[in-house]
Amino acid sequence: MKIALFGTNQRQFSKVYTPEVLKKLGEYGELSPKINKKNLSENKAFLSECEIAFATWGMPKFTKEEIKEYMPKLKAVFYSAGTVQYFARPFLESGIKVFSAFAANAVPVAEYTFAQITLASKGYFQSAKCYRTLLPRSFAFANSSPGNFKCKVGLVGLGAIGQAVAKKLRSLDVEVYAYDLFVSQEKADEFGVKLIGLEELFSTCDVISNHLANKPELKNVFNRKLFSKMKKHSTFINTGRGAQVSEYSLALTLIMHPSITFVADVIKNEYFPYINPLFWCPNAILTPHIAGSTGNEPQRMAYYMTEELERFIKGEQTEYEVTLEALEKMA
Repeated sequence: MKIALFGTNQRQFSKVYTPEVLKKLGEYGELSPKINKKNLSENKAFLSECEIAFATWGMPKFTKEEIKEYMPKLKAVFYSAGTVQYFARPFLESGIKVFSAFAANAVPVAEYTFAQITLASKGYFQSAKCYRTLLPRSFAFANSSPGNFKCKVGLVGLGAIGQAVAKKLRSLDVEVYAYDLFVSQEKADEFGVKLIGLEELFSTCDVISNHLANKPELKNVFNRKLFSKMKKHSTFINTGRGAQVSEYSLALTLIMHPSITFVADVIKNEYFPYINPLFWCPNAILTPHIAGSTGNEPQRMAYYMTEELERFIKGEQTEYEVTLEALEKMA
């Protein structure tokens, strides 16, 4: 069997497909060199015999015509990363299966979020900042925050990451609420979560965490109306997308209500944070998009897809297939 390897960024590709991973993958068949749009033609002969393709961040976008011309025997694409929105549709419409390691990438985000929730409920973020300035407010934040007993935690979105966070929260004595239009209460019960409306979630919960899918219609869904409902000493955590937050409205809320905390791993302009109004709010804690797979963690995604390939080859039930129907709901 011949296996195509797709990628345009060598640095990102190497983070996922280490020599150890490639050696493991090579046990299933002959591997191509890394293929992108620039060397597509010179690898046409090899590609024409490929039944399987592996990729990660930097996967080239192909049209249905290109897929038909260059990959006539392709049966499946295994994507060792998260969202497949930007490239998957032409493959799916050509009858080629697509698998994504979204569940593997959800692991570090869920771990990061769980850590932030437990710290937020203790008043950690603002207490730590105030304590360095010797202000007595540091003790006020700690004593006014709910702690991790009967704290009300709200999850906006119960996709792969939201579900993983909900599972981790079972280890705490907290009440978990969620907002998700695509999840039934019966399904939410599996994770010990009560479904409520978005406005009620913002007015009820001590810690709110965003895990909505990356959809254009969700731009600025978190707005002044929702922020005005937040409780004193509450925290809003965003590891979803910066575009989903009305940042000027949030900055105004943080200035007017200094006991509220915003913890964000994503903002609208991540490369120039100082032009963002939230950058200048002392009660906004910003990190540079580190919640996802970093360090050795990207390798986990390749292992997930290698295991999925084995199930696919054996004709067993696969776990991470993305269908056209699922694509409409996914990030």
